[in-house]
Amino acid sequence: MKKKKLLGITIAVVILALGFGIYKMGQLLNEPTDEEIDKAKAEIEKGFKATELELIETDGKVIDDVTVRFPDNMKESEMQNAIHGLSHQKVEAKTKWGYIQMTEERIKRLLEVAKLNEQKWELNGDLYVDILAQWSSGDFSKVDIDHNDIWKLQGGSVGRATGLLNPWEEKEYIENTFE
Repeated sequence: MKKKKLLGITIAVVILALGFGIYKMGQLLNEPTDEEIDKAKAEIEKGFKATELELIETDGKVIDDVTVRFPDNMKESEMQNAIHGLSHQKVEAKTKWGYIQMTEERIKRLLEVAKLNEQKWELNGDLYVDILAQWSSGDFSKVDIDHNDIWKLQGGSVGRATGLLNPWEEKEYIENTFE
């Protein structure tokens, strides 16, 4: 009786170990190579440097899309939505609501607007300026923390960022969301 029980436990352990090994091997085979990661980084950078192509005529003036999309008099809630939507490109979260593709031009424009309204948005104006200034300098090392700061201000309960996407995952997100 003891031998049958021991044999059953041994077989179960072996099956679990084999299953885990196969699972891990599958993960390793699906990991992108360094070359693929470098290529993904280059594609992300190219998209980041892209400029808005659409020019809009308003009141006899031709202005670019970012000025219309992010006007000087943006509401604070719109600033929060913009930062939150931009951050989704770079963060890992189970649920993501809202998205805006990150471009250098959009970040610069939002930084201008945040600086213009920093005093008006006295409680959080400096937070928006700090986040956007960091992103404007090319530092995205704490986008997950930035996301969660804005997410908390918006009363978030679902979709907390749990980390940063690697370049390969970010490239996939961009392709699936924006292209």
